[in-house]
Amino acid sequence: MKNYLQVIKYALRYKGNILLMFLANIFLSFFSVFSIALIIPFLRVLFQQVAPIITKPEFSLSVSAINDTFNFYLGHFINQYGVLFALIMIAIAMIVLTFLSDFFRYMAQFFSAPIRAGMVYQIRKELYSKLVNLPLSFFSRIKKGDLLNRFGTDVQEIEWSVINSIIVICREPIMIIIFLVMLFKVSFVLTIFTLIIFPIASFFISRIGSSIQKSSGKLQQILASVSAIFDETIGGLRIIKAYNAIDHANKKFQEDTDEHFKMNKKIFRVNELGPPLVELLCIVTLAIVLLVGGIYVFKNNNLSGEVLVFFILLFSRIIPPASHLSTMYYTLKKGIPSIQRILQVLEADEKISEKENAESVTTLVNQITFNQVFFSYNDVEKKEECIILQDITFEVKKGEKVALAGASGAGKSTIVDLLSRFYDISFGEILLDGKNIKEYKIKDLRGLFGIVSQDVILFHDTVLNNITFGRSATRDEVENAAKAAYAHDFIMEMEKGYDTVIGDRGMTLSGGQRQRISIARALLKKPEIIIFDEATSALDYDSELAIQNSINEIFAKNTVILIAHREETLRNMDKIITIKDGKIHEIYFCKK
Repeated sequence: MKNYLQVIKYALRYKGNILLMFLANIFLSFFSVFSIALIIPFLRVLFQQVAPIITKPEFSLSVSAINDTFNFYLGHFINQYGVLFALIMIAIAMIVLTFLSDFFRYMAQFFSAPIRAGMVYQIRKELYSKLVNLPLSFFSRIKKGDLLNRFGTDVQEIEWSVINSIIVICREPIMIIIFLVMLFKVSFVLTIFTLIIFPIASFFISRIGSSIQKSSGKLQQILASVSAIFDETIGGLRIIKAYNAIDHANKKFQEDTDEHFKMNKKIFRVNELGPPLVELLCIVTLAIVLLVGGIYVFKNNNLSGEVLVFFILLFSRIIPPASHLSTMYYTLKKGIPSIQRILQVLEADEKISEKENAESVTTLVNQITFNQVFFSYNDVEKKEECIILQDITFEVKKGEKVALAGASGAGKSTIVDLLSRFYDISFGEILLDGKNIKEYKIKDLRGLFGIVSQDVILFHDTVLNNITFGRSATRDEVENAAKAAYAHDFIMEMEKGYDTVIGDRGMTLSGGQRQRISIARALLKKPEIIIFDEATSALDYDSELAIQNSINEIFAKNTVILIAHREETLRNMDKIITIKDGKIHEIYFCKK
């Protein structure tokens, strides 16, 4: 219930719509009652049982007073216009009241539309905002397919369960209360019989709801696994085909989908048990009402035949709201696991937090200093537990070209990730012009860096938008950056040049072409500090050498941090730092 209330806050932003929906449902309930109530005079006129009342009775909220008042006017109407005309007018009145009832039913749905669409909009908006602000360590624990499932299926499940529950709560209890009041007004004893159903139904419904919630949690986990496998299959399709592992991939996917099928089948079966169970209990109660009511009529009690019909019709109209309430209960139970999975992201700890009143920074004045930096992806209490980076200490002066060299997995890329605060260090400090980088605004700090990595990230968009990503630039500026990255020629050979859409992750391009567009994007930014993380590894020797010369020329006065394996890429460096097993092995100062 706590998780449910946390999500309900999104609906409270639409208090006006909730109030209007509530009022519309009140009118819906009243007009529904009145449209049914007209069955009594209709039957009385039909069977010529209208009691002649000469004196107009005093009006009150009692059933007898309302009945006598109606019979007074009905009697005059029959005497003046005839029985047939009276039946026609009663039928027309029933149609009008039913129309008004349906009109307010629609208005209730009309006012609920902003709530339904708005809640989903707000949840997705906050979820996306949270995802882009969470540290990279969060994504190392959860598969991308799982996150996509939370963003899609889980949010949709919340829409179905939570929003429907709000609509049901604003409608069904009102109808049940108004109909019950009328039932008590008609016959207190018979109404008591109808109430027998509720504790019995509540017991069975609660058992069904608990079963659904438990199964639904497992179902969402399996679905997340299926989504993750599907995502990995698309990303690794070349490897799957190259290693003839299609059967292996199919088997792995089939195992999870089989489990999902079994669990989903179980939930559907249990889910559909609620409405017929409630309906059965209602019909049992209705049969009792018919039996007891029939005895009342035969014994000439105050309950007449047409009133008994009215009572039964009223009671039958309680069955759908009661069924909807029961459905809401276990539908909500089914949605609880999805709510928990969404809240797990929304309430995730943003370890990369910005200090209150953080300072702005626009340029590097003197130097960057790593001072006894230790790092681990997990929370640690002692330096000895840090197994990724240990005691990293070095300086990068403004305008200096520094290379980080070493074997794969030594920790080179992690060092530059710490510099951009993609992760926060465990111990030690990183200083920018003598001040801890945590003192600066994260956006300003990252604005100092331009990063070109070996793992190129491109988007399903045009070449132009991929190069200008996150900033504004003229066409000439874009082309100059592309020329410097030796990308302009092959871009112009494309069907639409810079306006060509390059597909998901730039899959229509070769590895070298993707890398050059990535380099052009960094060149366009003209950052204070440029970081090349194996940026030219996908290029041939001649292209790599040409781009290196271009980079050296363009960034002659910039600070450059270069991560590389090959010696050819270490030319023109001022300093080479070799990293081995997360530690600084040697530092070479190159002579100019």
